Amino acid sequence: MKKLLVIAKSLGGGGSEVALVEFLNHLDESKYDVTLLLLDKDIEYKYRLKKKLKIKYIEFDNKIYYLLASMYALPGKILKKIGFNKYFPIYDFLAKHSKMPSLPHYDIAIDFYGYGAFTTAFLALNVKADKKAFWLHDEQMPWIVNVERYFNAYDKIFGVSKAIKNTFDSMYPKYKKSSVFYNVINLESILKKSTEFYPKELKKVYLIL
Repeated sequence: MKKLLVIAKSLGGGGSEVALVEFLNHLDESKYDVTLLLLDKDIEYKYRLKKKLKIKYIEFDNKIYYLLASMYALPGKILKKIGFNKYFPIYDFLAKHSKMPSLPHYDIAIDFYGYGAFTTAFLALNVKADKKAFWLHDEQMPWIVNVERYFNAYDKIFGVSKAIKNTFDSMYPKYKKSSVFYNVINLESILKKSTEFYPKELKKVYLIL
């Protein structure tokens, strides 16, 4: 059984978190011993997880370091937005003041969040793994300048569409490590939900049409 570490911003908030949950739900428990490592303590979508897995959090030496790294705190959002880490390695500094409880050696470690955030730096600098990868979820990626310095630490860079992969390749042609990894979709669940509730308002619109 392979030890797999998945790093993400949180379990709540938006589309990448929904994609994260579906990705985790489709992992084969007989093949992977999964640990989920989160930057922020938001577990809004935890109820969607169908499997029991270890959930841990990145720990910081003090609250100031956390606020500079967090994607929920204004300082962390500003640093990412302006691409500060490209010009001054603040993420390297934060990595020295952060850790994960009982961090072993992993067979595979992935940063599912991406988005030019501290999670990519943490995995590159603080995690020991045979293979490392990070995800790209958006074709528009001005934030990626924050993590350019860590590309060499990764074996694979996955885009969730061909368009995202093409954008990355055009921006960084010298890196020959990008691939497409489509988001996992639970088609059965989607079809089931489509029959569970049909608003009266939509029925009226359907009759008019």
